Amino acid sequence: MVRALTFLSLVTLTFFFFTASAQDTGKLKFDKTAHSFGDIKEEAGPATISFTFKNEGDTPIKLTSVRASCGCTTPEWTQEPVAPGEEGVVTAAYNPRNRPGKFNKSVTVKTDGEPELIVLRISGNVIPRPKGPQDHYPMEIGNLRFKSTHVYFGDVMHDGADTASTLVYNQGTEPINLNPESTILPAHVTMKASASIVQPKDTIRLYFTYDAVKKNNWGYNFDYFKLKTDDTEQPEKRINISATIKENFGKLSAEAARPKVRFDKVSHDFGKVQQKSKVSTTFTITNEGEAPLLIRKTKASCGCTATKPAKTELGPGESTTIDVTFSTGSYKGKQKKSLTVIVNDPETPMTRLWIESDVQVPENTQTQGN
Repeated sequence: MVRALTFLSLVTLTFFFFTASAQDTGKLKFDKTAHSFGDIKEEAGPATISFTFKNEGDTPIKLTSVRASCGCTTPEWTQEPVAPGEEGVVTAAYNPRNRPGKFNKSVTVKTDGEPELIVLRISGNVIPRPKGPQDHYPMEIGNLRFKSTHVYFGDVMHDGADTASTLVYNQGTEPINLNPESTILPAHVTMKASASIVQPKDTIRLYFTYDAVKKNNWGYNFDYFKLKTDDTEQPEKRINISATIKENFGKLSAEAARPKVRFDKVSHDFGKVQQKSKVSTTFTITNEGEAPLLIRKTKASCGCTATKPAKTELGPGESTTIDVTFSTGSYKGKQKKSLTVIVNDPETPMTRLWIESDVQVPENTQTQGN
């Protein structure tokens, strides 16, 4: 009888503890879990909403993690534990800048109580702000704004020229005079302006001509110059110029003999190499065509150097080599560098050769760093 009572008491006591334990927890309840901002103006700045919650449990509850679904939403929340019967808050701020149109975002809340996870949602519609000079002419130098300060001509044939332009806007209150006579342009570039004076709140257009014959180069080429003005703020305006000069194969007849380039390899892996060392390899170029192969240009990317080919004109069946050296310096880990070779083969005018390596940091350097 005593044993039966003891067993019954133990079961009752265990049930009591389990029941008490199940009830003895923080319980979080939000006043709402979704909010619509409706229409908001882009220029008005971030739209903010606070979601209030209450701890309806028996012990303090803490928000262990609060994360937004994208970088456009910034959450803030009550950091300290919330006691039973007390309230906390999760604030979500949505930044509408450059995000016109409808949106629907979420904020995921994790707790150390019940429930363990809650998803809050915000939605709305962003009305785009009126476009102004800063949108149409995004590049600002002093009182002048430019449609672009990088004039890219794209592909230009080696025996020809091409044109491009950009717009200039005066956001100041005084006229600004251009001084083309004192502006030093690259020898292969000419410039004309639709007007020599840029009136306040008005625009002019700058026209450029790129002469590939005068440039006398191949592949991608970059130049810049400084446009002289009498602007009281930053009178010199830097303008970048670039173009990719390609060979004009349009004049080559279908019956004409052609060169054909072949490389013994297009990549080389040095494997593991040490910092502050140099490793080299050789690429062989062969002309398998019926006309002379002209090696127009070889250009190595940063971190490696290439020797000039022993011969830049290869007759049918002839070969030459290019030695490529990689200086590991302070690089570390996987590295991949390139060498661009431009030739007069109409089928393969440009080839990119690759070198790879795994640069190892000396053990004594690692120890010192630790």
